[in-house]
Amino acid sequence: MSLKKGNGFQEWITKGSDIEKIKNQWIEISNSSLPILIVGERGVGKSFWIQKSLEKRNISESSVLRLDFSFPSSLEEKLGKLKLIKPNQTVVIDWITNASKEEMISLQQWWKTEKYNEKSKLYLYWEIHSEEMDTFTQKSMYSEFYEQFKSFRFELPNLKKRISDLPIFVHSFLEEANQSLNKKITSLDEDFYIFLKNKIFSRNYTELKDLIFALVGFSSGKHLHWKQIPSHFFENSLSELDIQPGISLEQYEKEIIKANLIYTKGNREKAAKLLGISERNLYRKLHEFHLEDLS
Repeated sequence: MSLKKGNGFQEWITKGSDIEKIKNQWIEISNSSLPILIVGERGVGKSFWIQKSLEKRNISESSVLRLDFSFPSSLEEKLGKLKLIKPNQTVVIDWITNASKEEMISLQQWWKTEKYNEKSKLYLYWEIHSEEMDTFTQKSMYSEFYEQFKSFRFELPNLKKRISDLPIFVHSFLEEANQSLNKKITSLDEDFYIFLKNKIFSRNYTELKDLIFALVGFSSGKHLHWKQIPSHFFENSLSELDIQPGISLEQYEKEIIKANLIYTKGNREKAAKLLGISERNLYRKLHEFHLEDLS
């Protein structure tokens, strides 16, 4: 597949109607002084969207106070630094579920005091990672905080929900990789898209970008050839199934066959040997499970 020259990168990729609607609402809400909450899995671009909102508001990084509770630090000391960046205060909160009860209380008290302060303008953003949501629903301390700070809530879709936009992401990341790594790759085999559509990206767009950079770094010339890529690039995370009750053997069989076909880059003979079945039996299974496009 040939890739045309684009307009650069580090821009929103919002071709789908749903994500475009979220983007427009996000930009509009950026004019508000109410707290903005952004929710999503790892690697869907939560920090990137916040950065775009800061750019919309012409807020420099030096004017932003980041409260990342995944790292131990003094909350009182950080809140005290807000006095140094008035009149426009911007706070970004991350991993709030790692905060102690005392820190949660201090943060709520600070917000109640500052949000009505007419002498300064306060912008507040906070990220919630999908795995944190159970904590907000199960523990009253976090639930109260969530209700107080969720004025505007945005949820970003994962890569699987935007699989139709996959060529756009690949195009953008390939351009960025070419420039960063001083490469000139302009096209890639169509088989890559079959692999990417079937791979499970636990870190979503971030993992896809890392993979594209690795492929570009390994390759030479102007075309990315599927057969030239080492097999270790395709190991791990090829199946979306965990070993758990309630899933049929047929579904497991389908995912195991799919993973091995991707691992062998569509080579039926090699895949059959790995699976311990005949190539004829594998052919029948491909037809049964509608996996012909993987070989």
